[in-house]
Amino acid sequence: MLLGIPEVEGNNAVQRNSNWNLFRDDYLSAIQTCFTLGFVKEQRPDTLKAKETVAFEASLSSSLRNMKSGQRVVFSTLGENNGNGYDASSGVFTAPGSGVYIFVWSIVSTETRFSSTALIVNGKQRAVNQCNSKKANNDSCTRTTVVKLAVGEKVWIECVQDGSAIDDYKSSSFAGFRL
Repeated sequence: MLLGIPEVEGNNAVQRNSNWNLFRDDYLSAIQTCFTLGFVKEQRPDTLKAKETVAFEASLSSSLRNMKSGQRVVFSTLGENNGNGYDASSGVFTAPGSGVYIFVWSIVSTETRFSSTALIVNGKQRAVNQCNSKKANNDSCTRTTVVKLAVGEKVWIECVQDGSAIDDYKSSSFAGFRL
């Protein structure tokens, strides 16, 4: 008996294949029913092994002034990109593996300016970082956020207030890593 199906004796391979096909079809049908009813979440294939390092760090290549709400902040000077999840041309991190991630971004405003940015996960605002140097000559603001991501989910930083400015581009950065 093989997998609950009686084994057919002799050269009757057609009967054995037919039994196997029926079993496989019933199994696939049961799995699809479980997905449809929500008992099992669809699994996306991980492009990375669980132990592989995912980490990136990038900074701005120039100052940004008079930013518009919804404008993506592109940290285009790439320091590290283990796992190849960060795209320095678009400013978007795409999770190459599922897991819990830590994201940190630092923004520097100078000369009585302000900056309001947010971490965006799949198009939804997750955390805000507001920097206001109106009463000081230089203000550095850093925000850290923990996010659980599935493979392929996207994360970026964007401006959330018109007129925001990031002046010290060498000190302004975006980094993330998987725990």
